[in-house]
Amino acid sequence: MSMHLTRKYYPVRELQEGATCAYSGGVLTVNYEELLAVAKPYGKNISKIWFEVCRPGEDARIVHVLDTIQPMVKASAPENWGGKEYPGVLNHPYTCGNGVTHLLEGFALMECCALPWDEYSASSGLLYARDAVIQTTGFYSHYTPFADTLNLIVNFEVAPGKSSEEYDNDIRKSAMAIARHLAALTLGQEPEREEVFDNTPAEGLPKVALVWMCQNQGIYADTLLYGLPIDDIVPTLLEPNEMLDGASVSGNYVWPTFKIPTWVHVNGPTVLDLYSRHGKELNFAGVIFARSHQPSNWHKDRCAQLIAKIAGQIGCEGLIMQWEGGGNACIDGMLTVQNCERRGIRAALFTFEFGGKDGTEGQLLVDDVPEADAVVSGGSWERPVHLEPVKVAYGGQTLRLDKEKGGFFPDATGPLDFETNVHMYMGGNQSGYSKITAHAY
Repeated sequence: MSMHLTRKYYPVRELQEGATCAYSGGVLTVNYEELLAVAKPYGKNISKIWFEVCRPGEDARIVHVLDTIQPMVKASAPENWGGKEYPGVLNHPYTCGNGVTHLLEGFALMECCALPWDEYSASSGLLYARDAVIQTTGFYSHYTPFADTLNLIVNFEVAPGKSSEEYDNDIRKSAMAIARHLAALTLGQEPEREEVFDNTPAEGLPKVALVWMCQNQGIYADTLLYGLPIDDIVPTLLEPNEMLDGASVSGNYVWPTFKIPTWVHVNGPTVLDLYSRHGKELNFAGVIFARSHQPSNWHKDRCAQLIAKIAGQIGCEGLIMQWEGGGNACIDGMLTVQNCERRGIRAALFTFEFGGKDGTEGQLLVDDVPEADAVVSGGSWERPVHLEPVKVAYGGQTLRLDKEKGGFFPDATGPLDFETNVHMYMGGNQSGYSKITAHAY
């Protein structure tokens, strides 16, 4: 049985401060004391929260970026379902994807925090929160959608001596509570537009599914499905509407270039594009949700086999393969393509490239298989990055770079040079949102 989801959109064209939070005619009014009171029950390990606003077109840089959230609220759901927005985070993990959901359009709630680097309160080794940078003007603004959104930045300062689990939980829930509160301001109002998502199959069209492999390596490098990390998940078939309604939430702060923020899970361009073709060119059969970065070849083979089995069970003729993560995760993706192709299911994939300074040095992909013959490139993440100085920085005034070398702390508004784009938020991910690509002739 297909789900039926109506998303109603309420554009945010301006944000202003006022005596109380309100939404009217494209203007979002915020009262920061009211928002602090909303967040307070969830922030026992947070010592301070404050707010900033970054508007489209500003000559700005946002630093210390963690997750970015699409503010939305469930206006109604079928009585026998009861699922809320982002189920399992602030509410029960009931199935979402049905009913009516309100979204603040053109608006994002962004978490920024310089999480501790010390070992007792941060994941050790490579798994620590690296500084993530968004440049809102120039070439590098095209890496993310957030140069074009009106961003309410929620800055967090955490209490000393707590664990990474405590920080991660409190930041996520505090921000989600604020996002829900703001979206709920639209209840009872008419939307500017709405969309209905129903993937009931049409006769005679090929079935296509999206394989969505998400990051999971532990705290700060995680993805949640219905409120829990996907550590030991087996590949799971989701209705596309579950993705659009917040079943998947990001907890990945480790590698900025590869991360998929929650905002993008909810507004996934591939999900939305497949839906736009549903019933016309194809039948959107579902989202096969799995973990990337499996810990061994045995686990990778197991996962790839199960994905291919599920695709065959639902009658897929084609798959689109996307994954979150670096070189290790590429192996999971390629094995999945190989297994599906060997079962007669055609598979296309998104990937970043290596390629060194000019995009042609060395091996372009960390792994490949002969069956991967339909590849969409998101560009090389190994090209050097030069950021021009900006007028204002949000999220912090000093960057934190190169922990392994003892730390480098440049001014957040000054010019920056990176050997690769590893610090650029979404600079090398496979979500399909980047406007930067590479072409082979």
